[in-house]
This record gives sequence, C-alpha cells and structure tokens, in this order.
Amino acid sequence: MNKTERREQRVRDSQIITKEIYLYFLRYFDKYGYSPSYKEIAEKLNISQHTVQNHVTELIERGLLATDHPGNSRAVRVVGYKFTKVKERKV
Repeated sequence: MNKTERREQRVRDSQIITKEIYLYFLRYFDKYGYSPSYKEIAEKLNISQHTVQNHVTELIERGLLATDHPGNSRAVRVVGYKFTKVKERKV
C-alpha cells in the first residue's frame, strides 16, 4: 500500500468512526434520554476519549450535534431530534 492509499484508508476509517459515534449518540439518547459520556463512547467503540472528543467536535461543527456547554459530554444533543422517555406500561 503506497502513501496515498494509506492516507485514503485513514480518511475512510475516520469517517467510519465519526458515523459510529453519531449512531451511538442516537441509540443512547433513545434508550436513556440523555447523552453518553466520552468515556462510555470510548469504551464501547474501543477508541480513546481524545479520539471521541475530536470526532464529537467535528460532528458539532458539521451541525449534526450541538451543545450549550462545551467540554461537558452529557450536554451534547442530537440536532433535529427530540427524545422523550416513555414510562413503561404495567401489564
């Protein structure tokens, strides 16, 4: 694999990680009603918390995620989605 091919592979890998982080946010919000921590994301995807932070920053810059409190991972929200926790029905 030459230098250009390696660079292209790194870009593809980075895009995959970004997508997985975004999807993890969606699933986590849906299940718990609030954001996952960077640590939880990192452990689930087997990447570093720093990598998570970099990708979350990218997602915020792209307008897919938003936050009113930068640096607080639990304050990140998915743009365009409103999640509400539904109480379980008793059978």
